Amino acid sequence: MRPIFLGICAAFFFASTFILNRSMELSGGSWVWSASLRFIFMVPFLFLIVASRKNTRALFQEMRKHPSSWFVWSLVGFGLFYAPLCFAAMYAPGWLIAGTWQFTIISGSLLAPLFFETIETPQGLKKVRGKIPN
Repeated sequence: MRPIFLGICAAFFFASTFILNRSMELSGGSWVWSASLRFIFMVPFLFLIVASRKNTRALFQEMRKHPSSWFVWSLVGFGLFYAPLCFAAMYAPGWLIAGTWQFTIISGSLLAPLFFETIETPQGLKKVRGKIPN
């Protein structure tokens, strides 16, 4: 139930940003600028999550060890998520685009049985199928 609750909270904040997208679009702003702002605004939130778990030092060590991986996956996050999302919002109502986010929450939970997790048991490593959350 916790993942569903967190997903609903995330969807609320995600959907509310479409108000800003629409405002930027009406004032003549570019979808590229809107996507960039979405990507940049996520950094403080993610940093707060990492800091609350007291993993800031480990995060920066990992970023120094593998800068190319961090750069590539940042491009994936921006290029395959934020950019197309903001581009689509330019041509469709924001509520329609934001509404699709709720489907990803439910779909993610329902797809859990398709994935395996490797756990360590006294008999050795064992693959366990994911379960749909209660």
